[in-house]
Amino acid sequence: MWTVGEASGQQPQAPGPASSVTPNKWVDRWYERITHFFNRTVQSVDNFFAQYDPVEPQEESQLRVGLFLDHDRWHTQGDPLVSAEVQMPNLERRMRLYVQNISETVLPSTAPEREKGLTFGSRGDLFRGGRFIFTHNLGVRFSGNVSLFAQVAGYYRWYWGHWDGIASQSVFWTRNDHIGSLSRVVLDRKLHSSVYLRLQSALKHTQTEDVWRTSQVGRVAWIVREKEQYLIGSVAMLGKGRLVDEYRTDLTYRARFWRPWIFAEVTPFLSWERDRGFQRNPGFRIGLDLFFGGVPRL
Repeated sequence: MWTVGEASGQQPQAPGPASSVTPNKWVDRWYERITHFFNRTVQSVDNFFAQYDPVEPQEESQLRVGLFLDHDRWHTQGDPLVSAEVQMPNLERRMRLYVQNISETVLPSTAPEREKGLTFGSRGDLFRGGRFIFTHNLGVRFSGNVSLFAQVAGYYRWYWGHWDGIASQSVFWTRNDHIGSLSRVVLDRKLHSSVYLRLQSALKHTQTEDVWRTSQVGRVAWIVREKEQYLIGSVAMLGKGRLVDEYRTDLTYRARFWRPWIFAEVTPFLSWERDRGFQRNPGFRIGLDLFFGGVPRL
């Protein structure tokens, strides 16, 4: 049930084939060309590292492009979200290469967190046995300059009555934050056949800020239609040192839209921030997620 990706806050992969839709020649042809070009380019690069006969990847590489708009009383921001799961078995059979602008060292919260620029990296298991997993992540980030980073993380999984839990501890180094650490505890419980509860608690410290930041998040998810629609309600309390820095609540609706590889998402939210005198700040986030190749994520 548990994966490292789920523990780090990423959305789990939705299994099974995409639902059938009415063909559209122009859109479907555009999708096939991008998917084919992306996978062909990845495989061509990977074949350079084959010693003898090339090894075919077991899964299809996937490119994700998100177009989102965030708006509240204080700002309006539209940033693209780009990530990729790249399959290169000849380059390194036990490591997974990726390209993304999503940070993996942020506190879990209801607000999306993204890095400026793109990150190219490789991650894999150092050790996997019983309830323990140790992973590594090495890469380089491009954002006006080149910045190397490294991360080592350990995960422990356990069961407590009707709860599934996982605790993680990561230590990372980046050019901007120098050495930092991120501790997390995640508890999941199935409330109904289609209703799930997730509780998260996290603690982060970096040399740059030299202050502990905390995050307490509760989420309730309702799978409206399997592999097609879900509704998530969240409440979060973010802290800085011993003080609460922000309260936040939101409601996210996400569903397949028009094609099996397109998802629409809308999130109205309310936040109260210390820097703004805890004034009520309503806002929303809307956008589209496009998945080229692989199995689309719900």
